[in-house]
Amino acid sequence: MKLTFLTTLILLCLSLISFSQEKFELTIERKISADNCTMGYLIADGKVLCYTLELPWKDNLNNLSCIPIGTYSGILRYDKKDGWRIQLEKVPNRTEVQIHLGNYTREIKGCVLVGSNADINNCSIQNSSIAYTELKKAFYGTSTPQSSPNKTISLTFK
Repeated sequence: MKLTFLTTLILLCLSLISFSQEKFELTIERKISADNCTMGYLIADGKVLCYTLELPWKDNLNNLSCIPIGTYSGILRYDKKDGWRIQLEKVPNRTEVQIHLGNYTREIKGCVLVGSNADINNCSIQNSSIAYTELKKAFYGTSTPQSSPNKTISLTFK
């Protein structure tokens, strides 16, 4: 009886270890803070993936300002038109702050856009879909995912 209990306990521990969550850590290094926008780089697990575009800092006004400096947890959303987004949790005085497709600040309501090229003079990014695909690939570890990995997401704004 003790052997069966011990075996069950060992199997349970091994299964918990195999289901432990990996971390997917993102960092946005802001490099330009202008009157019209905030621009920087998105780094995933230590690798620069793309440029970022946000609204300018306006005292954290909802839908008008970039996201406050800090670290936020993220969740995946599959219910939007693009079929996949990272949404940040517990951003002070904000809801539905997400990383998504787009090229211009007029397409932002307090979120983050990603692009593979940047036009600093016009506060815009280009090739958003290419950068978005790279972000998804970094998360899933493949360009053709079959399921969602068991990962926790964190995003740090600097």
